[in-house]
Amino acid sequence: MHFFNRKFIVGPHFFVLTKRRCAVYCLFMVLVGILTGTLIMISSYADNFNKGDTLSVIVDAGHGLPDGGAVGVTGSIEQEINLKIALKLQEVLEAKGVRVIMTRTDENGLWDDKDDSIRKKKVSDMNKRLEIMKKSDAHLFISIHMNSFPNHSASGLRIFYAPNHEEIKPLAENIQTRIQDITGANINIVKSADKSLFLMKNPPIPAILVECGFLSNAKEEKKLQEDDYQARLAWAIADALEKYYVLP
Repeated sequence: MHFFNRKFIVGPHFFVLTKRRCAVYCLFMVLVGILTGTLIMISSYADNFNKGDTLSVIVDAGHGLPDGGAVGVTGSIEQEINLKIALKLQEVLEAKGVRVIMTRTDENGLWDDKDDSIRKKKVSDMNKRLEIMKKSDAHLFISIHMNSFPNHSASGLRIFYAPNHEEIKPLAENIQTRIQDITGANINIVKSADKSLFLMKNPPIPAILVECGFLSNAKEEKKLQEDDYQARLAWAIADALEKYYVLP
């Protein structure tokens, strides 16, 4: 009887303590969940590159003879301007300690000598750029292009990121911000790339395409041909990469 009386007296305190422990445990699990969610969110915005490694970036100058790309209102050729900006970007990134892989360093595309038509050369060129992405073990592919439109009043930059690498969207937005800050250029679009862009369709690594302006717009074409403006575009892109990847 004494035993049961004791159990009866102690019992309520036991249940109170159990409830408190349960509450503490639940609170702990909630905090763990919040911390885990935060870490996942942060990692989704971060790169897949170990900060102890050397950042490796493929810089792609779009087009290349015989595919010159868009032609400006005064006759400027897209592939030439793409290459000039890409080479400037290479120089700035390497000065920051980034390993840079260029898809091309001269006016020619990446086609094979055996290709006997413009179409075959363009297909070969695209496949070779894709192959560089697959084999390079790079952390990022960034492609430089120009734009053109029948309406000559169309202007501004357009920045696209690969839809299968949604995690790279913040970098595309960072590039937008830095280009606006450094060049004053208008950015019309930052969005997921359309499937019609072959290299952005399903790339094996995060990829961003920057259309630096409209060659069909006389004012923008003039700026895009200026060495200083090209250098500022390159610097803005490199600065965005440096801040995003937190380079040492």
